[in-house]
Amino acid sequence: MKRRLVRLLAASCFLVAAAYAALFISTPAPLWAPLALAIGANGVIMSLMALGAVRHDALPRTLVWTFIGLFVLCAGAFVVALVLPSQEGPGGPLLLGLPLRTAIVLYGVGVVPIAVLPFAYALTFDSSTLSEEDLVRVRETNADMRAREAA
Repeated sequence: MKRRLVRLLAASCFLVAAAYAALFISTPAPLWAPLALAIGANGVIMSLMALGAVRHDALPRTLVWTFIGLFVLCAGAFVVALVLPSQEGPGGPLLLGLPLRTAIVLYGVGVVPIAVLPFAYALTFDSSTLSEEDLVRVRETNADMRAREAA
């Protein structure tokens, strides 16, 4: 599982680097560069969160689907905001009192993940925390290290 996540992290970093390189190399930015940056940046965030949640080289199914869903939501919100025509200003479309593109990014990237992630981690808390056997092993390892240092 960790290898797969590290590969996803590397691919996401490559997308970000390619987007920056394209912006530095060509004067008018290529159309794909902002999209690659939006997808790559979200891939970095989600793969790092998934790597942090891996336990015994496994990730609970609940978190797998949560991370996939949040990646699709967040990257999709950025891509939609980038692709939509700019219609801000007087008479522009509003969503819950905000200009459409601003609302998509704010709610899709800010509000929804803040509402979803705590529940996802709460559902997997028991399987993600240290068990009694893990605590015993940590204490034994600590005692062995202290004994080696004293010797």
